[in-house]
Amino acid sequence: MSEPMQLKKKEVLPKLPCEFLTPNDSKDPSYTNLEVPYRVICRQRYQKAGTQQRLQFLREIRRQEISQSKALSGVRIHRVFLNPVLVPANPVEIVKLTPKQKFKLEQLLNE
Repeated sequence: MSEPMQLKKKEVLPKLPCEFLTPNDSKDPSYTNLEVPYRVICRQRYQKAGTQQRLQFLREIRRQEISQSKALSGVRIHRVFLNPVLVPANPVEIVKLTPKQKFKLEQLLNE
């Protein structure tokens, strides 16, 4: 080790004009006169309504599951309604049938 280890100096970047504080500015601004844009209010309402609808849907499905006379019926309702809602289907796993196969399947299910 012929050369002593030198500490690297941190580069100081110049401040942007918007980063300078004027005497009228304060580090802790007052939010008493803050007006939230209407689009933000609408987005918050929309998200809240979506959350409420989702919770209501889950409650209704849970009631339907509980009210079934057989456990298998409750499991079937859960699989049909909740699994696609909670976890979207993987496109690779979706089975696509030809019209002829769909017709045959409908015949078998209707028998």
